[in-house]
Amino acid sequence: QLKKENEKLKNNISETNFLELENTQLRKLIEEQVASDFNLVSARVMLDKQSPYLNSFIINIGGNKGIKNGMAALDGKNFIGRIVDVNFFSSRVLLVSDLNSKIPVIIEPSGHHAILSGRGTNEPTLEYFPENHAFQDGDKVYTSGKEGIFSPGIPIGEIKIEKDAVKASLFSDLSQITFINISLEVLDINK
Repeated sequence: QLKKENEKLKNNISETNFLELENTQLRKLIEEQVASDFNLVSARVMLDKQSPYLNSFIINIGGNKGIKNGMAALDGKNFIGRIVDVNFFSSRVLLVSDLNSKIPVIIEPSGHHAILSGRGTNEPTLEYFPENHAFQDGDKVYTSGKEGIFSPGIPIGEIKIEKDAVKASLFSDLSQITFINISLEVLDINK
């Protein structure tokens, strides 16, 4: 009987440790929402689909919480993707690493505009930048606000120059995300 009680107590401790971890993550989300300039809603990642051809995941909120296609998905304050499919109780987030992802960005400090294109890896590449660019390792990459899709100035990553490509090293590790924030702001270019 003592062995059974001991095993039960060990299970309770393990469950308590997990709940403390989850509590810490949720407190961090709440702090991010309070400190943010955006109108945010939190979501849990339910299904993580990681393959070279489809980098996305399903979250546990949808139309029931006002989620719409095109909204920005954030890990902390970092841009990680956008909503591409909305159901009533769930949504799909297309990550910046996906082959179908093309995000208009601006590089700091040069101010050059480019397109961040997913490659199926955690290092998307920059395309369509001016020939006379002066990028350096460590230059910051932000959403530009062009095309009226996302608010400008959301951090994404920093430049990593390789001999045949200019890549962006993302600020967030896309494989380690449990909770995200969705920016409920969608820019309306018709206003």
